[in-house]
Amino acid sequence: MPRKVLAIANFKERFDLLPELKRVVEDRKPDVLVVMGDILKNERLEREYEKALLSRREPDRRVIHEEEHRIIETLDRFFREIGSMGIKTFVVPGKADAPLKVFLRASYEAEVAFPNVRVLHEGFAGWRGEFELVGFGGLLTENEFEEDFVLKYPRWYAEYVLKFVNELKPRRLLTLFYTPPIGQFVDRVPEEDKHYGSAVVNTLIKTLNPEVAIVSHKGRGHELVGGTVVVNPGEFGERRYAFLDLTRGKIKLETF
Repeated sequence: MPRKVLAIANFKERFDLLPELKRVVEDRKPDVLVVMGDILKNERLEREYEKALLSRREPDRRVIHEEEHRIIETLDRFFREIGSMGIKTFVVPGKADAPLKVFLRASYEAEVAFPNVRVLHEGFAGWRGEFELVGFGGLLTENEFEEDFVLKYPRWYAEYVLKFVNELKPRRLLTLFYTPPIGQFVDRVPEEDKHYGSAVVNTLIKTLNPEVAIVSHKGRGHELVGGTVVVNPGEFGERRYAFLDLTRGKIKLETF
């Protein structure tokens, strides 16, 4: 039985590209669609958070109140349009998909309206009785914890939350991490001599040993990290996506 996955990353409110994505889904006929954050842009919240860190003060929560209505409307539209495609879809929040409570409230409502949609953050889902998919969104760091202005999680928290995976004993494990591991391609932008990955994810991949890890944030490509195939689809805004055939073990990075 086919096991085909179409994955996109960093949607960033590009609703104008959804008709093209729908045509790709109709043409490629994947069994499942994976949407990795960021879903939102949320530049104002992130700027306030970074300014507060530099000034060693608390972020101004008025920014959240001023942006909340726009965030709710954007998320409702995203889940409605993705859900109406009818394909089994897994969504993982990114660093910009804050506040978390607002994102999760929108996702709960979407899952009721569209049973084909499932948000995976600090959780898991079975797929066709063969795979377990484990998702962890937000930026994984060594020490930072934040869920209101951006989504950031420290190493200890991620390791603690994902302890349950060992009890699943999955036949085949796929992990969906917004944050890429440190690698050669999956966490690097060609024009920048910089890694955007986190050693936290390298540790998690080594511990969990998934067959495939789909990631997001910065970078594009696929490579082996330990025994795991790590895939970063690249920027959705650049019309990039990844197509994985898990039966044949083939991965293609494509554009539409």
